[in-house]
Formats: sequence, C-alpha cells, structure tokens
Amino acid sequence: MKNGKIKLALVCTKGGHFEQMTNLSDFYDSYDHFWITNRNQQTVNTLENEKKYFVDLAHFKKPWTYLYQLPGFIKIFARERPTHILSTGSGMTAFVPFVIAKLLGKKFLHIDTFSRVKGYSKLGTFLLKAGQQILSQWEDPENPSVTYIGPVFKKVAPFEKNGNSGYIFVTVGTREEPFVRLIQGVEELKKERTIEEKVIVQAGATKYESDCLEIFDFCSPEKIEDLIRNAKYVITQESAGIGTICLKYRTRFLVMPRDYSYGELPAKSDMNEDLHLRLEEMGFTRVVHNVSEMRKAILELDRIKTGFDFDNTLAIQTLNQFMEEAA
Repeated sequence: MKNGKIKLALVCTKGGHFEQMTNLSDFYDSYDHFWITNRNQQTVNTLENEKKYFVDLAHFKKPWTYLYQLPGFIKIFARERPTHILSTGSGMTAFVPFVIAKLLGKKFLHIDTFSRVKGYSKLGTFLLKAGQQILSQWEDPENPSVTYIGPVFKKVAPFEKNGNSGYIFVTVGTREEPFVRLIQGVEELKKERTIEEKVIVQAGATKYESDCLEIFDFCSPEKIEDLIRNAKYVITQESAGIGTICLKYRTRFLVMPRDYSYGELPAKSDMNEDLHLRLEEMGFTRVVHNVSEMRKAILELDRIKTGFDFDNTLAIQTLNQFMEEAA
C-alpha cells in the first residue's frame, strides 16, 4: 500500500543519473511519484507506463538556460504539488527543482552520483556549500553533512551469459559532442588484428564510416544491456551507467576518457569523474588514453577482475527512514 501523505518528484538527467534512479524502484514504488527528466530513447522506453515530464537540459556555462527551464518547472510543481523531491543529479536538470523546493519549503533529497568517489559533483558541491545535507554512495566520514547510503544498484539477479561471444562492444554514449578518436583507435587495432573479433559500435552523435566495424547510432537501453551482457569485452567512454552494467554482467571493460582538448567535451570540468580510476585501482577495469595504451590493455585483458558485488539495501533503508521522519 502506498503512503498517501507523500508524493515524490523523481528528478534526474538522462543517461547514468537516470539509470541510477531506476535502481531505487523498491523505494519509490511505495509512494505516489512522478518523473522529471530529459527525453531520449532510454527515458521514453523505460517510462512508458509512468507519469513523467520531459524538460530540456540547462548548462552552467549558459546560465540563461536555467531561466528557460523555470516556467516549465513552475507548471509541473503547481500541477503535481510534490511533498518531496528526490534527485540523483545532475544540476542540468535538478538545480531549478532544488531552488523551487527551497522556496516552497519542500524536502529535497539529493543522492550524489556513483561516478564521483573522491569529492562531489557540481550539484553536490553546491548543495553542501548551501548548507544542504546530501546522500553519498561513497563513504566520507569527515563530512557531517554527508550521509553514506552505499551503492544504489540492485543485487544482480541470476542470468545466462554467452561464454562464446564472437564480438566486442564499443560505446561512446549519448553526448552531443563527437568522440571520433575512440572509434578511430578501435578501427586501427581491428585492422592490425590486435582485435580479431567482430566489433559492434554504438556511435551516438559521432558520424563515422568504416568497412571493418558494424556501426549504429542509438538503440534502446534493453539492447545496450543485452550487447554488454553477451560481449567478450567492452570499450567505453567514462560512464557510470555503462561501467556498472559491465560490472553487473561480469563483462570485462576498458575505459577511454573524453578529452576537452580534442573537442570531446563542452567544458574542461565536464565529466570530471573518478569512478573509473577507483575501479582501476580495485582491478575491475583499465583506463587508456590512446591507441598504444588500448592495445596493451587488450593484450592483458585477462588481468581485469569480474564479480563486483552490488547491494542497495542500505540505500533503500536510509531513504525510507527519511520518509518516516518527514511523516
């Protein structure tokens, strides 16, 4: 039975932030709720049977874009009248809802992204400076304004994995900026036969043609998950969403971070994440920056560990405690 006194607004940016929120369904399904996120194939497909509102992204380098968001958010809050707002970031979607929540005296809960291990996202940092308590998926015992909740990712259900997969999967995500350098590097290694398997590439907004790679732009989240589950290994940009799927399905993966100097990011501080570095320290991935490093990592692929354990029990318990306190 749902708690009729509470109405949750689930606020998150498309991509990894959205994927992290979906892992909390055992929590938010107990309450009347609706979504505020961005429109893409991932969110449209996943939220087919959910109440949702799609908003355009804002960006801190274009502060006027937050003003463009304001009328839409005001209409949503007036129509839905949420009692609580739960955010998994980023600020491109969740900043204006935070401001409105504070003005209306509504409870705003923010879970900082799994992709930031040491330090916090731009939104998380701003909230802490504003005196707001935040929830973190990594421990920070020295900061009393941070509540540790552990990973939000659900335990992995039993699954069948294709142990004789004949392909590798390469993905550059859904960003608007092209990432030609990654695909070119993979193509070079394919042509020199360092990569002997079939290569399937999700190129997103990157326009690229190749006679030795199978390339598509976008597909459903279910298809991406299936490609990762059955791939021999994955090569990806730094992405908490893709990385956690690889970990979940025990698929080895390499990470090649985007580089602002190559025009692969709109700002130097964008995707300033360190999850891939922490996972590399733990032995669960290899981080590469060029073709030479990629070649070496592929030849040493068997050294990468699998079997990362997910359990969001603490996250669910902590969120329910916040709701009980509020009630």
